[in-house]
Amino acid sequence: MYFFRLSSRLAGTIQHGRCGIPEALVQRYSEDLDQPEKDVAANMDQIRVKQLRKQHRMAIPSGGLTEICRKPVSPGLITSVSDWLISIGLPMYSSPLTEAGFNTLSKVPSLSQTCLQEAGITEERHISKLLAAARLFKPLDPDAI
Repeated sequence: MYFFRLSSRLAGTIQHGRCGIPEALVQRYSEDLDQPEKDVAANMDQIRVKQLRKQHRMAIPSGGLTEICRKPVSPGLITSVSDWLISIGLPMYSSPLTEAGFNTLSKVPSLSQTCLQEAGITEERHISKLLAAARLFKPLDPDAI
């Protein structure tokens, strides 16, 4: 699955090897794969644990869907556009948005449908999700990011 190539700090593992997979990422994979969320979450966690153990890092298997992803992502963990996209379940748009000039968190609230389409994003449900998340997003300190 794509998310394991991303920041394990946000996408899969939080402090002391515990799972921290964002709920939105599980939901999106569930929709894309047409599989129940609990099955997707279990598979993602198995892969996460296996990858961490391969790297000789601590890995604590989750206790199921409720432990994996019912906790909101801490705003302090979102330090890049890539992190923000992971937190809303759409990490595959990191490169297109960066290439379109949306390379800092301070630019996220200005995303528009036109900008997204010009960046090559055509999936309507993803555009809707991106726009809704962008409207809600507040960078901690726009000057620092």
